[in-house]
This record gives sequence, structure tokens and C-alpha cells, in this order.
Amino acid sequence: MSADVVVVGSLNVDMVVNVKERPEWGETVLGHGFFTGNGGKGGNQAYAAAKLGALVAMLGCVGDDLFGKQLLEGLNEVGVDTSNIEKISGVSSGVAVISVNAEGENSIVVSPGANDHVTPDYVSKYEEVIRKAKLVMIQLEIPLETVIEVANIAHTYNVPVMLDPAPARKLPDELLKKVTYLVPNESELGVVADTKITDVESAKKASSWLLDRGVGTVFAKLGGKGVVVSREEDTFAINPQSVVAVDTTAAGDAFAGALATALAGGKSLQEATEFANAVGALTVTKKGAQASMPTLEETNKLLGTGDNGQ
Repeated sequence: MSADVVVVGSLNVDMVVNVKERPEWGETVLGHGFFTGNGGKGGNQAYAAAKLGALVAMLGCVGDDLFGKQLLEGLNEVGVDTSNIEKISGVSSGVAVISVNAEGENSIVVSPGANDHVTPDYVSKYEEVIRKAKLVMIQLEIPLETVIEVANIAHTYNVPVMLDPAPARKLPDELLKKVTYLVPNESELGVVADTKITDVESAKKASSWLLDRGVGTVFAKLGGKGVVVSREEDTFAINPQSVVAVDTTAAGDAFAGALATALAGGKSLQEATEFANAVGALTVTKKGAQASMPTLEETNKLLGTGDNGQ
């Protein structure tokens, strides 16, 4: 199947527990409400885009274990093409251990497992899948050399690249100049641009620094301060949606998946950002990663429109 959105990234099973506070080293705290769910930044973004109606293909690796089977089944349920996801024998699927406090904030420990097998050699086998895409999504939970290889392939065929720079790290200019859309949150923007983000103005300055290094458009997700979108032509802001946060897990992934869906569907930058902002906001109102992501109908209801975001 030819996909409009191709996601190259991580696939993890999330193990989530609610806590009053995180334990210090050597300390034990009691939690409650334990549950497991499908996650990984790559899997989350593929799931979000497919649930919103995009034609999505996922490239990644899972272990030849029960978690791997669970991850594939979850993506298949929303119509993601998983035919090119490889099972790695003798290696566990990726796992994320997530603690969530009463305010809905999370802290995450990731064991990559099979995600480390998403190598440049693996990606090069699926060059044709990337070539046919309208947009390619990548994140930083797979090896950096693989992320660079995906960007190089996409750049060769003039396919737009969306990079979610998480977990945050400094990135080489050779990668930045091939990124069409960068979607960092406040802390990630600070790391990637090597500066401290304290407000909208500092976010704009950091975004400008990234534009100078070749990034096409920066979507700075500033939580309660909304989203600041910067490109060479102009800068504009989208106000935050007013919702009650229950769990912020995967809100950024939902935003990215929605943004990709709208942009691949031909929406303007402003329309696409408003759509993605609504999807991200709805995601924090429920617990879990993929389980918390809204439908197109729910998103349109929040936006007060019958538009389909594509």
C-alpha cells in the first residue's frame, strides 16, 4: 500500500502507574491504577494520524514476543500499514515505564530493545516507501544515524520531513537543514537551540536560530502559552485550548500525528496547527498514550467545525 504519511520510529509498550510523587534513589513509594498500553513516539504518531483518517505506513522493529504482537495489533486496528515492521528474534520489544502524578505530569524511563535495530541498513531497504510519501515523520527514540539517513532519503526525493526532537539532544546542521517541520515542546526547543526558553519571545528567538540553520518551519509547543509557529516569511501564534489535564502522556505525539495528517491533506499552516492543537488538547483529558487520542469527530466538535482536518 502506498501511504501519504510514513512514520519511521519507535514502538514501545507503556507500563503506567499513578503516583503522588516520584521516588528518590533508594526510596519506595506506593502507586495505584497500574495499566499497560501501546506507545513509543513513532507508534503513537502513526496511530494518531491513522485514527484521524490519514493513510499511514510504519517503519520500525519489535521483538518476537507478546509485546511485539500487541504493538502490531494495536496499529492494525486503526489501519496503519505494518507490513514493513520487522520482528527481531532474541530481543525484547521496547518498553517504557511511566509514572504520572495527580497533576497529569509524567516521567518516563525507556528501554529501547528492538528499537535499536532500526538502523540505516534497515531503512534503506524501504527507500521506495519513503519516496512515495507525502510526508515522513521521525523522532529521536531510534539511533541518530538512522534519523539522518531517513532525512537524506526524503530530501533526495523532495519529500517533506517532520522531526519531533524527543528525547531532546543537540542536532547536527546536516540534519536540521533537511527538516521541513520541527515540532519541539518548550524544554526540547531549549536543548536543540542551546538556550533557555522562558516565554514566547525566547521561543521566537530560538526558532529563528533554527531557521538560520535550515529548518523550514518550527512549531514551538509552549503548553499553556499555546503554539508559536515560525518560518522565514512570518511568525504566528495559536492560543491554547482550555481543557482539564488528566495525563499529558503522548499529547505531543498526538499533535505531531494530527499536524502531519492535515499538512499531507493540503491544509494551510494555520489550519493544520489549529487542528493539531485541538487534538493535543483532547489527548491530555484521558489516561494513556494511544488510548487517549481523539477521533476526528471529537476534534471537530472541539473546533466547532465539520471539517475533516485533511
